[in-house]
Amino acid sequence: MNQRCILCFLLGVLFVTGARAQQADRAPAAGQTLLENWLKMDRDGDGKLSNDETTGLMKRFFDRNDANKDGFLDRQELEALQKRLASNRGQSTQNANRNRQQGMSTEQLLKNAPEDVIIEAGIAYRPGDSKAWQLDLVRPKAAASEPRPGIVFVHGGGWRSGDKRAATFLRGAIEYAQKGYVCITVNYRLTGEAPFPACIEDVKCAVRWFRAHAKKYNVDPNRLGGYGNSAGAHLVSMLGLCPPAAKLEGDGPYQDQSSLLQAVCASATPSDFGLFPRSPRGDSRFKGEADQRETLIRACSPITHVHQQAPPFLLIHGTADGTVNVKHGDVFAEALKKAGADVTYMRIDGAGHGVFNQHSDRTKPAMETFFSRTLGKQKQTP
Repeated sequence: MNQRCILCFLLGVLFVTGARAQQADRAPAAGQTLLENWLKMDRDGDGKLSNDETTGLMKRFFDRNDANKDGFLDRQELEALQKRLASNRGQSTQNANRNRQQGMSTEQLLKNAPEDVIIEAGIAYRPGDSKAWQLDLVRPKAAASEPRPGIVFVHGGGWRSGDKRAATFLRGAIEYAQKGYVCITVNYRLTGEAPFPACIEDVKCAVRWFRAHAKKYNVDPNRLGGYGNSAGAHLVSMLGLCPPAAKLEGDGPYQDQSSLLQAVCASATPSDFGLFPRSPRGDSRFKGEADQRETLIRACSPITHVHQQAPPFLLIHGTADGTVNVKHGDVFAEALKKAGADVTYMRIDGAGHGVFNQHSDRTKPAMETFFSRTLGKQKQTP
């Protein structure tokens, strides 16, 4: 293999995608959801909110939203605020599509692909109108006498931005294809297009697609792993743990296939939504009314689904992560250990939210060893 070509290709990926910090989702709500939540803060039942009754961003921007400066937010002022937020949300699908424009084009991708891999770009893993239902597949060009293990790469971006061709994930898929794995890097509906649990349903559908096409791509359907950072780490953790009984499979095709992974590497993982500060805006990313959302929030947390038969996990978290506190990693690792799962926890002092890339001299070899141990890699035939 021409090492110069590989280097040029990966540098091209980095140049096109750029470096993006992954942030927690703060997407605004639609419809009546916000107004209903705000009015629930009205403890004295007078139909308006005092500063003392508000929390979070509502308290922070109280004076700005108090149009008549009477020290209260009445229904008219709250409706005006809701209208402004809804107007912003009306652009959300367009913004989501714009947020996806982080990776290189399909033409660039195929033109600059390393010589020892085959890339199939823009595969639809389910029919429908959403442009999010696509994946790129990268596989070794060399033949193999036996089915190969597979790895699913899931991008981060706070569930509200990001793309399957972001540098870390596309580069990872190519590098692991060069090591002998068949890889997919997956897009999913962002919260600007559809609230939770849509993103979970989508990545589950992508894994089912992968299994349904295992024979075509010479993949062993019983040896599938996954990697993600931040929101992507949350999603691959759900792919490792969340069973069909949780009713998060969605309405996508290939329901006769399992959506579960056999090994998970997750860095900066939001493991329990209950550990995030609660606010109407934060809750708005979850579908349904308030009482329904409580159940959904628990169901969408990986820690809820930890069980004795959990697959092997490699968890990586930085103690200085200002986006997803290290407590998420601590409690997740502890829960997996308590359940008897095979878990390795790399708790890296002083590392931030980009822990995987910040400490790639440690994390990349650990991930390679982990997948080699848990999935095995099939040697190429001569």
